[in-house]
Amino acid sequence: MLTLFWEAQLDRKLHLSLSLMNRGAMARDPVPKAQEKIVIQRSGDRCAYPSCGIALSIDAKADEDPHKAVGKVAHIRAASVNGPRYDEHMTSEQRGSADNLVYLCGPHHDIVDTQLNYHTVEFLQGIKAKHERTVARAMSHAMGQVGFDDLELVCKFIGMGEERTSDEVIIPIGIKQKIELNSLGPISEERIRIGLAKSQEVDAFVSAIGKMRPTFGNQLAAHFKREYYGGFAEGLQGDDLFEYICSVALENAGPVETDKLRAATLATVAYLFQLCELFEHEHPAA
Repeated sequence: MLTLFWEAQLDRKLHLSLSLMNRGAMARDPVPKAQEKIVIQRSGDRCAYPSCGIALSIDAKADEDPHKAVGKVAHIRAASVNGPRYDEHMTSEQRGSADNLVYLCGPHHDIVDTQLNYHTVEFLQGIKAKHERTVARAMSHAMGQVGFDDLELVCKFIGMGEERTSDEVIIPIGIKQKIELNSLGPISEERIRIGLAKSQEVDAFVSAIGKMRPTFGNQLAAHFKREYYGGFAEGLQGDDLFEYICSVALENAGPVETDKLRAATLATVAYLFQLCELFEHEHPAA
């Protein structure tokens, strides 16, 4: 009887140990919301799978209805031990970063996590890089079409905030120095230079609105500063922080996302990068 008792106890302990092991194996490293925004921004709100490119958002038909994003963020290297293409050498932060994520439609999301012999790490990294280059080129080409109406869509949400006059727009350091101090890479630097091609138009727009609302420029700068600090608080720096601010601006610009609207967003952020302390050279935690 005593032997049977101890065997039962051992069985319970073994069952508990296996249960905990399985639970640990099923645990997933989280994807921060900011990293999701970054990968969606880089993907142009379209599926990155070759020959797909379907738009991954559905615009509301009624003013009261929300804009709905229908895409899925997929891991290139899995977020959990039993997931596809798992890499045990990666950290939790690396697994949840935008560099390890690709934005896909529902069917292609399921395919890449099922047909694993074809959809390798190298394959997914390749289609992600090619798609993001295509999106960047399209946005660059659309920059020449940006007008006041597009800039208004990007900036109009500022009008919903309170009037603020304490934030002065100043020019503390040059663009090149800002790029270096904020550890921005060649991609962000190139996008800033593309955006600055429309700096005169953005300045004219801000000046025109400023005649009716004298504090508009300062409000615009103050809002983007708050988004900067919000992104920094989530652990973003450098290129990721720049992309995050662009994604927040685009998110607030309205439900319809086009290459021209993305270009207008980039032009606005680049303008603020040039004009004010959108990117501080001393972080709040310094």
